[in-house]
Amino acid sequence: MKLMKAARWQRFAEAGKKLKQERGVTGLETAIILIAFVVVASVFAFTVLSTGIFSAERGKETIHAGLKGARSSMAIKGSVVANGVTNKTLSLGDSAWTAVATTTATASTTAKKEGTASANLSIAAGFTTGLSAYDDLSATVDLSSIDSISLWVRSDVATASGDIELLIDDTAACGSSLENIDLPVLVANEWKEVTLAISDNSDMTAVKCVGLNVVTDNGAQVVNLDEVVAQGQGTSVLITLTNTLEGEPIDITEPSDSDADGNSDSDSLHTMILTYTDKNQVIKDVYWSKTFIGKNDSDDLLEAGEKVEVNVSLSALSSSYPLVGDVKWDLEVRPEDGGTVVIERSMPDVIDVVMNLN
Repeated sequence: MKLMKAARWQRFAEAGKKLKQERGVTGLETAIILIAFVVVASVFAFTVLSTGIFSAERGKETIHAGLKGARSSMAIKGSVVANGVTNKTLSLGDSAWTAVATTTATASTTAKKEGTASANLSIAAGFTTGLSAYDDLSATVDLSSIDSISLWVRSDVATASGDIELLIDDTAACGSSLENIDLPVLVANEWKEVTLAISDNSDMTAVKCVGLNVVTDNGAQVVNLDEVVAQGQGTSVLITLTNTLEGEPIDITEPSDSDADGNSDSDSLHTMILTYTDKNQVIKDVYWSKTFIGKNDSDDLLEAGEKVEVNVSLSALSSSYPLVGDVKWDLEVRPEDGGTVVIERSMPDVIDVVMNLN
Protein backbone atom coordinates (compact mmCIF):
# COMPACT_ATOMS: atom_id res chain seq x y z
CA MET A 1 0.00 0.00 0.00
CA LYS A 2 2.76 2.42 0.98
CA LEU A 3 4.52 1.66 -2.30
CA MET A 4 1.43 2.49 -4.33
CA LYS A 5 0.98 5.83 -2.55
CA ALA A 6 4.61 6.72 -3.10
CA ALA A 7 4.34 5.99 -6.87
CA ARG A 8 1.20 8.08 -7.16
CA TRP A 9 2.82 11.08 -5.43
CA GLN A 10 5.83 10.75 -7.68
CA ARG A 11 3.61 10.96 -10.77
CA PHE A 12 1.85 14.05 -9.39
CA ALA A 13 5.21 15.66 -8.76
CA GLU A 14 6.40 15.04 -12.33
CA ALA A 15 3.17 16.41 -13.75
CA GLY A 16 3.57 19.54 -11.68
CA LYS A 17 7.05 20.09 -12.95
CA LYS A 18 5.78 19.88 -16.55
CA LEU A 19 3.05 22.41 -15.86
CA LYS A 20 5.58 24.83 -14.45
CA GLN A 21 7.73 24.72 -17.72
CA GLU A 22 7.44 27.92 -19.90
CA ARG A 23 8.34 28.14 -23.64
CA GLY A 24 8.17 31.17 -26.05
CA VAL A 25 9.70 33.00 -29.00
CA THR A 26 12.60 35.33 -28.52
CA GLY A 27 12.71 38.89 -29.89
CA LEU A 28 15.42 38.02 -32.46
CA GLU A 29 13.27 35.31 -34.06
CA THR A 30 10.32 37.67 -34.26
CA ALA A 31 12.45 40.31 -35.94
CA ILE A 32 13.74 37.83 -38.54
CA ILE A 33 10.20 36.70 -39.39
CA LEU A 34 8.98 40.29 -39.66
CA ILE A 35 11.87 41.29 -41.92
CA ALA A 36 11.20 38.28 -44.18
CA PHE A 37 7.55 39.28 -44.55
CA VAL A 38 8.49 42.88 -45.32
CA VAL A 39 11.05 41.83 -47.95
CA VAL A 40 8.62 39.45 -49.67
CA ALA A 41 5.89 42.09 -49.65
CA SER A 42 8.29 44.70 -51.07
CA VAL A 43 9.43 42.42 -53.88
CA PHE A 44 5.84 41.54 -54.72
CA ALA A 45 4.78 45.19 -54.67
CA PHE A 46 7.73 46.19 -56.88
CA THR A 47 6.91 43.41 -59.35
CA VAL A 48 3.26 44.42 -59.54
CA LEU A 49 4.15 48.10 -59.88
CA SER A 50 6.78 47.43 -62.59
CA THR A 51 4.40 45.21 -64.52
CA GLY A 52 1.72 47.87 -64.32
CA ILE A 53 4.06 50.60 -65.52
CA PHE A 54 5.38 48.38 -68.36
CA SER A 55 1.85 47.49 -69.45
CA ALA A 56 0.80 51.12 -69.32
CA GLU A 57 3.79 52.16 -71.45
CA ARG A 58 3.13 49.43 -74.01
CA GLY A 59 -0.51 50.39 -74.11
CA LYS A 60 0.39 54.05 -74.64
CA GLU A 61 2.82 53.12 -77.42
CA THR A 62 0.17 50.97 -79.08
CA ILE A 63 -2.36 53.79 -78.91
CA HIS A 64 0.12 56.29 -80.34
CA ALA A 65 1.12 53.86 -83.11
CA GLY A 66 -2.53 53.30 -83.95
CA LEU A 67 -3.22 57.03 -84.02
CA LYS A 68 -0.14 57.64 -86.17
CA GLY A 69 -1.22 54.90 -88.58
CA ALA A 70 -4.74 56.26 -88.78
CA ARG A 71 -3.52 59.83 -89.19
CA SER A 72 -1.07 58.72 -91.91
CA SER A 73 -3.69 57.07 -94.09
CA MET A 74 -4.88 58.04 -97.56
CA ALA A 75 -8.25 57.76 -99.25
CA ILE A 76 -9.51 57.85 -102.83
CA LYS A 77 -11.16 61.12 -103.76
CA GLY A 78 -13.61 60.99 -106.63
CA SER A 79 -13.58 58.66 -109.61
CA VAL A 80 -11.05 56.16 -110.89
CA VAL A 81 -10.37 56.94 -114.55
CA ALA A 82 -8.58 54.78 -117.12
CA ASN A 83 -7.04 55.99 -120.36
CA GLY A 84 -6.77 53.66 -123.31
CA VAL A 85 -6.48 53.11 -127.03
CA THR A 86 -9.45 51.85 -129.01
CA ASN A 87 -9.70 48.82 -131.29
CA LYS A 88 -7.99 49.13 -134.66
CA THR A 89 -9.61 47.07 -137.40
CA LEU A 90 -7.11 45.40 -139.72
CA SER A 91 -9.53 43.29 -141.76
CA LEU A 92 -13.21 42.52 -141.30
CA GLY A 93 -12.96 39.64 -143.78
CA ASP A 94 -16.17 40.75 -145.49
CA SER A 95 -14.42 41.08 -148.85
CA ALA A 96 -11.88 38.91 -150.66
CA TRP A 97 -8.17 39.31 -149.91
CA THR A 98 -5.58 39.56 -152.66
CA ALA A 99 -4.16 36.13 -153.54
CA VAL A 100 -0.51 35.39 -154.22
CA ALA A 101 0.84 32.63 -156.55
CA THR A 102 -1.44 29.54 -156.59
CA THR A 103 -3.75 30.66 -153.79
CA THR A 104 -7.39 31.45 -154.61
CA ALA A 105 -8.92 34.19 -152.44
CA THR A 106 -12.68 34.70 -152.08
CA ALA A 107 -15.16 36.00 -149.51
CA SER A 108 -17.14 33.13 -148.00
CA THR A 109 -20.65 33.99 -146.84
CA THR A 110 -21.20 30.52 -145.40
CA ALA A 111 -17.98 29.85 -143.50
CA LYS A 112 -17.92 32.99 -141.31
CA LYS A 113 -17.98 34.11 -137.65
CA GLU A 114 -18.64 37.88 -137.80
CA GLY A 115 -20.22 40.26 -140.31
CA THR A 116 -21.29 39.16 -143.77
CA ALA A 117 -18.36 36.96 -144.81
CA SER A 118 -14.87 35.70 -144.02
CA ALA A 119 -11.65 35.82 -146.04
CA ASN A 120 -11.46 32.39 -147.69
CA LEU A 121 -7.96 31.38 -148.83
CA SER A 122 -7.69 28.18 -150.86
CA ILE A 123 -4.01 27.20 -150.97
CA ALA A 124 -3.11 24.80 -153.81
CA ALA A 125 -1.14 21.60 -153.21
CA GLY A 126 1.83 22.92 -155.16
CA PHE A 127 2.06 26.23 -153.26
CA THR A 128 4.73 25.06 -150.74
CA THR A 129 5.56 28.07 -148.45
CA GLY A 130 5.54 31.89 -148.34
CA LEU A 131 3.01 34.73 -148.47
CA SER A 132 -0.27 33.27 -149.71
CA ALA A 133 -2.61 36.29 -149.53
CA TYR A 134 -2.86 39.80 -148.09
CA ASP A 135 -5.28 42.64 -147.48
CA ASP A 136 -4.21 46.29 -147.83
CA LEU A 137 -5.83 48.68 -145.36
CA SER A 138 -7.74 51.67 -146.73
CA ALA A 139 -5.74 53.89 -144.35
CA THR A 140 -2.69 53.26 -142.19
CA VAL A 141 -3.24 52.53 -138.50
CA ASP A 142 -0.97 53.16 -135.53
CA LEU A 143 -0.35 50.02 -133.46
CA SER A 144 2.55 51.42 -131.42
CA SER A 145 0.39 51.46 -128.26
CA ILE A 146 -1.29 48.09 -128.85
CA ASP A 147 0.11 44.76 -127.70
CA SER A 148 -2.23 42.13 -129.14
CA ILE A 149 -4.33 41.16 -132.15
CA SER A 150 -7.47 39.03 -131.99
CA LEU A 151 -9.06 37.12 -134.87
CA TRP A 152 -11.14 34.11 -135.81
CA VAL A 153 -9.34 31.42 -137.84
CA ARG A 154 -10.22 28.01 -139.30
CA SER A 155 -8.29 25.46 -141.37
CA ASP A 156 -9.68 22.41 -143.14
CA VAL A 157 -6.54 20.48 -142.12
CA ALA A 158 -5.01 20.19 -138.66
CA THR A 159 -1.99 22.43 -138.13
CA ALA A 160 0.72 22.72 -135.50
CA SER A 161 1.69 25.96 -133.80
CA GLY A 162 3.61 28.14 -136.24
CA ASP A 163 2.61 26.25 -139.40
CA ILE A 164 0.92 29.45 -140.56
CA GLU A 165 1.56 33.04 -139.50
CA LEU A 166 -0.26 36.35 -139.42
CA LEU A 167 1.92 38.96 -141.10
CA ILE A 168 1.91 42.69 -140.19
CA ASP A 169 3.48 45.20 -142.59
CA ASP A 170 3.76 48.94 -143.14
CA THR A 171 4.05 48.64 -146.93
CA ALA A 172 1.39 47.84 -149.53
CA ALA A 173 1.09 44.20 -150.63
CA CYS A 174 3.03 43.17 -147.49
CA GLY A 175 6.36 43.57 -149.27
CA SER A 176 8.55 43.63 -146.14
CA SER A 177 6.91 42.45 -142.95
CA LEU A 178 7.38 44.19 -139.62
CA GLU A 179 6.43 41.07 -137.68
CA ASN A 180 5.29 37.51 -138.37
CA ILE A 181 3.15 36.12 -135.54
CA ASP A 182 2.63 32.37 -135.14
CA LEU A 183 -0.93 31.08 -135.22
CA PRO A 184 -1.62 28.35 -132.62
CA VAL A 185 -2.59 24.71 -133.07
CA LEU A 186 -5.75 24.37 -135.16
CA VAL A 187 -8.15 21.43 -135.21
CA ALA A 188 -9.41 20.64 -138.69
CA ASN A 189 -12.67 22.41 -139.64
CA GLU A 190 -13.10 24.11 -136.24
CA TRP A 191 -13.23 27.88 -135.77
CA LYS A 192 -10.90 29.20 -133.09
CA GLU A 193 -10.78 32.68 -131.60
CA VAL A 194 -7.16 33.52 -130.89
CA THR A 195 -5.25 36.39 -129.32
CA LEU A 196 -1.75 37.01 -130.66
CA ALA A 197 0.87 39.02 -128.79
CA ILE A 198 2.89 41.62 -130.70
CA SER A 199 6.49 41.24 -129.59
CA ASP A 200 7.67 44.69 -130.74
CA ASN A 201 5.23 47.45 -131.64
CA SER A 202 7.72 50.32 -131.56
CA ASP A 203 7.90 50.52 -135.38
CA MET A 204 4.19 49.93 -136.02
CA THR A 205 3.14 53.56 -136.33
CA ALA A 206 1.71 53.22 -139.85
CA VAL A 207 0.58 49.65 -140.54
CA LYS A 208 -0.70 49.29 -144.10
CA CYS A 209 -1.12 45.55 -144.76
CA VAL A 210 -2.08 42.28 -143.05
CA GLY A 211 -1.32 38.92 -144.63
CA LEU A 212 -1.17 35.14 -144.19
CA ASN A 213 2.21 33.44 -144.44
CA VAL A 214 2.61 29.66 -144.86
CA VAL A 215 5.64 28.28 -143.02
CA THR A 216 4.98 24.52 -143.24
CA ASP A 217 3.74 22.89 -146.42
CA ASN A 218 0.61 20.91 -145.44
CA GLY A 219 -0.46 20.31 -149.03
CA ALA A 220 -3.80 21.59 -150.28
CA GLN A 221 -5.39 23.68 -147.52
CA VAL A 222 -8.27 26.13 -147.04
CA VAL A 223 -7.85 28.80 -144.38
CA ASN A 224 -10.60 31.21 -143.29
CA LEU A 225 -9.84 34.45 -141.44
CA ASP A 226 -12.45 36.73 -139.89
CA GLU A 227 -12.54 39.93 -137.78
CA VAL A 228 -8.80 40.63 -137.57
CA VAL A 229 -8.63 43.41 -134.96
CA ALA A 230 -5.81 45.02 -132.98
CA GLN A 231 -7.28 44.94 -129.48
CA GLY A 232 -7.86 48.19 -127.63
CA GLN A 233 -6.29 48.26 -124.18
CA GLY A 234 -5.85 50.39 -121.08
CA THR A 235 -2.67 52.45 -121.05
CA SER A 236 -2.85 54.22 -117.69
CA VAL A 237 -5.01 54.64 -114.59
CA LEU A 238 -5.67 57.96 -112.85
CA ILE A 239 -6.56 58.09 -109.15
CA THR A 240 -6.91 61.09 -106.84
CA LEU A 241 -5.66 60.63 -103.26
CA THR A 242 -6.11 62.78 -100.20
CA ASN A 243 -4.76 62.75 -96.64
CA THR A 244 -7.46 61.50 -94.27
CA LEU A 245 -8.17 62.81 -90.74
CA GLU A 246 -5.98 65.86 -91.41
CA GLY A 247 -3.12 63.72 -90.18
CA GLU A 248 0.58 63.09 -90.65
CA PRO A 249 2.19 64.12 -93.97
CA ILE A 250 2.71 61.19 -96.37
CA ASP A 251 5.84 60.92 -98.52
CA ILE A 252 4.82 60.69 -102.18
CA THR A 253 8.21 61.14 -103.84
CA GLU A 254 7.92 59.90 -107.44
CA PRO A 255 9.83 56.79 -108.52
CA SER A 256 12.22 56.84 -111.46
CA ASP A 257 12.00 54.71 -114.62
CA SER A 258 15.22 55.29 -116.52
CA ASP A 259 14.64 52.49 -119.04
CA ALA A 260 10.96 53.41 -119.59
CA ASP A 261 9.77 49.82 -119.11
CA GLY A 262 6.90 50.75 -116.80
CA ASN A 263 8.63 49.36 -113.69
CA SER A 264 10.12 51.63 -111.02
CA ASP A 265 13.92 51.53 -110.88
CA SER A 266 15.35 49.37 -108.09
CA ASP A 267 17.57 52.24 -106.89
CA SER A 268 14.73 54.76 -106.83
CA LEU A 269 14.26 56.71 -103.57
CA HIS A 270 10.45 56.54 -103.51
CA THR A 271 8.68 55.04 -100.49
CA MET A 272 5.10 54.75 -101.76
CA ILE A 273 4.76 51.44 -103.63
CA LEU A 274 2.00 50.63 -106.13
CA THR A 275 1.31 46.99 -107.06
CA TYR A 276 -0.84 45.97 -110.04
CA THR A 277 -2.53 42.54 -110.11
CA ASP A 278 -4.84 40.69 -112.47
CA LYS A 279 -5.48 36.98 -113.05
CA ASN A 280 -2.42 36.65 -115.29
CA GLN A 281 0.29 38.78 -113.66
CA VAL A 282 1.58 40.83 -110.75
CA ILE A 283 3.63 44.01 -111.21
CA LYS A 284 5.06 44.63 -107.73
CA ASP A 285 6.42 48.17 -108.17
CA VAL A 286 4.67 49.73 -111.13
CA TYR A 287 5.84 53.18 -112.25
CA TRP A 288 3.66 56.21 -111.46
CA SER A 289 3.82 59.99 -111.57
CA LYS A 290 1.94 62.66 -109.63
CA THR A 291 0.30 66.04 -110.12
CA PHE A 292 -1.04 68.09 -107.22
CA ILE A 293 -4.56 69.46 -107.69
CA GLY A 294 -5.53 72.76 -106.13
CA LYS A 295 -3.83 74.25 -103.08
CA ASN A 296 -0.47 72.74 -102.11
CA ASP A 297 2.97 73.80 -100.89
CA SER A 298 4.91 72.22 -103.80
CA ASP A 299 6.84 69.64 -101.75
CA ASP A 300 6.75 65.84 -101.96
CA LEU A 301 4.47 65.41 -98.95
CA LEU A 302 0.72 64.84 -99.11
CA GLU A 303 -0.50 66.97 -96.24
CA ALA A 304 -3.85 67.82 -94.71
CA GLY A 305 -6.11 69.58 -97.21
CA GLU A 306 -4.04 68.59 -100.25
CA LYS A 307 -5.09 66.35 -103.15
CA VAL A 308 -2.80 64.61 -105.61
CA GLU A 309 -3.59 62.89 -108.91
CA VAL A 310 -1.51 59.75 -109.42
CA ASN A 311 -1.02 58.56 -113.01
CA VAL A 312 -0.21 54.83 -113.05
CA SER A 313 1.51 53.55 -116.18
CA LEU A 314 0.41 50.15 -117.53
CA SER A 315 3.30 49.73 -119.97
CA ALA A 316 4.90 47.10 -117.70
CA LEU A 317 2.08 44.65 -118.33
CA SER A 318 2.96 41.60 -120.42
CA SER A 319 2.29 42.03 -124.14
CA SER A 320 0.58 38.64 -123.96
CA TYR A 321 -1.84 39.93 -121.31
CA PRO A 322 -2.60 43.63 -121.83
CA LEU A 323 -5.48 45.27 -119.98
CA VAL A 324 -8.22 44.60 -122.52
CA GLY A 325 -12.00 44.57 -122.23
CA ASP A 326 -13.73 42.73 -119.39
CA VAL A 327 -10.53 42.15 -117.37
CA LYS A 328 -10.73 42.54 -113.57
CA TRP A 329 -7.69 44.12 -111.89
CA ASP A 330 -6.49 45.38 -108.50
CA LEU A 331 -4.21 48.28 -107.63
CA GLU A 332 -2.67 48.38 -104.14
CA VAL A 333 -1.26 51.68 -102.86
CA ARG A 334 1.16 51.25 -99.92
CA PRO A 335 2.64 54.40 -98.36
CA GLU A 336 5.59 54.21 -95.99
CA ASP A 337 3.30 54.76 -92.96
CA GLY A 338 -0.38 54.23 -92.50
CA GLY A 339 -2.95 52.00 -94.10
CA THR A 340 -3.03 50.45 -97.56
CA VAL A 341 -5.52 51.60 -100.19
CA VAL A 342 -6.82 48.79 -102.43
CA ILE A 343 -8.62 49.65 -105.66
CA GLU A 344 -10.60 46.93 -107.47
CA ARG A 345 -12.09 47.57 -110.89
CA SER A 346 -13.08 45.84 -114.14
CA MET A 347 -12.53 47.18 -117.64
CA PRO A 348 -15.60 47.72 -119.82
CA ASP A 349 -16.26 45.39 -122.74
CA VAL A 350 -15.30 48.09 -125.23
CA ILE A 351 -12.12 50.06 -124.55
CA ASP A 352 -12.36 53.80 -125.07
CA VAL A 353 -9.92 56.70 -124.89
CA VAL A 354 -11.23 57.76 -121.45
CA MET A 355 -13.23 55.46 -119.15
CA ASN A 356 -14.82 56.19 -115.77
CA LEU A 357 -14.48 52.91 -113.87
CA ASN A 358 -16.81 53.67 -110.95
